[in-house]
Amino acid sequence: MARTLPRMSALATPRRGRSISYRSERRGPPPLVVLPDEIGTYAGGLDVASLLPSSCPVVDLQEGGAPLDRSGFSVLVFRGDGRYVHGASVPRWLPKALVVLAALGTIVNGAMLLHYKSLYHQHVELVATNDLLERNAVALPPIRRRLAEVRDEMLNWDGLHAAVRKPLGGGQRGAAAGIGGPALTVPKSARTLDDIDVLLAHVREESRRLRALAQLTRETGGVLAALPARLPLSGGINSPFGPRLSPWTRTPEFHAGIDFAASAGTSVKATAAGVVRFAGTAEGYGESIILDHGAGIESRYGHLQRIGVTRGQFVERGQLIGLTGNTGRSTAPHLHYEVRVNGRPVDPRRLARE
Repeated sequence: MARTLPRMSALATPRRGRSISYRSERRGPPPLVVLPDEIGTYAGGLDVASLLPSSCPVVDLQEGGAPLDRSGFSVLVFRGDGRYVHGASVPRWLPKALVVLAALGTIVNGAMLLHYKSLYHQHVELVATNDLLERNAVALPPIRRRLAEVRDEMLNWDGLHAAVRKPLGGGQRGAAAGIGGPALTVPKSARTLDDIDVLLAHVREESRRLRALAQLTRETGGVLAALPARLPLSGGINSPFGPRLSPWTRTPEFHAGIDFAASAGTSVKATAAGVVRFAGTAEGYGESIILDHGAGIESRYGHLQRIGVTRGQFVERGQLIGLTGNTGRSTAPHLHYEVRVNGRPVDPRRLARE
């Protein structure tokens, strides 16, 4: 006897074990729909009978249907054409496991995203570093050429040091020490750095030598400042420094200075800064001046017509100190000029730079 299933809700559920069977006009065994007590709760107000096709009316309700397993969830699947209704039981732990798996998947995806972000930043940095290396590779050849030019220029400093130290009494550097040994191949990538290291070592050595030169200059600076580096006047030389025949006796004698040709009244200037140690008449020199330049160096000006300084006066280099004349042991107007170092006469022309 055919009848329609009643509408079920979450509060009204059929009794346990009640089953529904129906016939279909199609051939095949009739499907079985099992309705547990909780069907109302699971269906959530779903009208199960309305989901059955009209071509398959329910013809009987029978007791004794096997209840669904309470340890899980029951799932009903209805085919659209009404031929079959399928049921499945899902364990209760499966949703929890799916939630845990979803959480783990989220965590893994987040970690992978952070890792990807880190890799992306590293990639950006590597690209920037590669660009920098490429620019440096283009700039290295000119740098190498300039380093070679600097190295060649610095090698010339040895000669300059020798030229500076020689007049200061430092002398030339000793002979180069012997060098040798097997040669090692230097990688091309390390040559520029090695060149810079060599230049740095050379610069440090040069700094040490410059400090030594500065010390030597300080020690000899007073001597350099005291040297009469110019001549007292411009004119020809009547009698040079050294051995000569006496103009009076025609016998050999040593001339301790230079006799400059000059008419009477020619200006005489100090050849270096110093203090007037003597200004007056001296035997053989006539009216004369002696300047003390320090460091044991002094200059003398003889046969003057007029003296323009006084004893103890400080004079600068190039200052007018007197006028030429013909006083003392002299045959005609001229200037006798001599330089003495620690009391010994030296050739003034060797000291003069002008």
